Amino acid sequence: MQRTNTNSAEISNGHPFHAHDEQAAKRQRILAAALKLFAHEPYQAVTMDRVAEAAGVAKGTLYLYFPSKDALYLGVLSDGLDTAYRTYQASADPKLPVVDRLRRSIGVMVEFFDQRRDFLQFYATEEPRLAEARNRIIEGSRERGFNFFASLIEEGIRLGVFTRIDPRLATFAIQGAIRSLLLYYGPGRPVSDISLELGNMMLRSLGADPSGHFKPVHT
Repeated sequence: MQRTNTNSAEISNGHPFHAHDEQAAKRQRILAAALKLFAHEPYQAVTMDRVAEAAGVAKGTLYLYFPSKDALYLGVLSDGLDTAYRTYQASADPKLPVVDRLRRSIGVMVEFFDQRRDFLQFYATEEPRLAEARNRIIEGSRERGFNFFASLIEEGIRLGVFTRIDPRLATFAIQGAIRSLLLYYGPGRPVSDISLELGNMMLRSLGADPSGHFKPVHT
């Protein structure tokens, strides 16, 4: 009789099993449970016991990933902002014209946060005791996002697609418009329509033709 060799690197269906995959999935489950609580309740009302229960893990396991409630709160913030950055960065296909990349990135950013209203609510609230650490995380993320959009605008200016404009000013305008749209516009229109209209509006403000028929705006 042939023996079946089994070990920690295999599972019954024959596919490799990686402990770090399970750990990553468990970490994401904890972050999702914590986000749901932090987004809708005061910081003081959220306990590690409640997070562990919502995530379906033992309290001791939760502390292996996040040694304190402060660390968990900041982990939720950092993870959400990192995911947002990776999402709209991945949307900027370098093979596309810069105008399409900018418009797509605006749309992806709007739709990303619209689909994550819990995180948007969490992001819009503050915990004064953690203000310094929170601001460091936000500033780091904001700088990455700023550099991403500013580099697209600078490229468009170099190519003559965008008018000569202060890239810093234009980037702040784009980021501010997206944030205001998500926080204050309210329901009533499909988000895809709103994000497209916002993208076209921003492109016109940069001197580009959103229809795709581009002529250099400067030489």
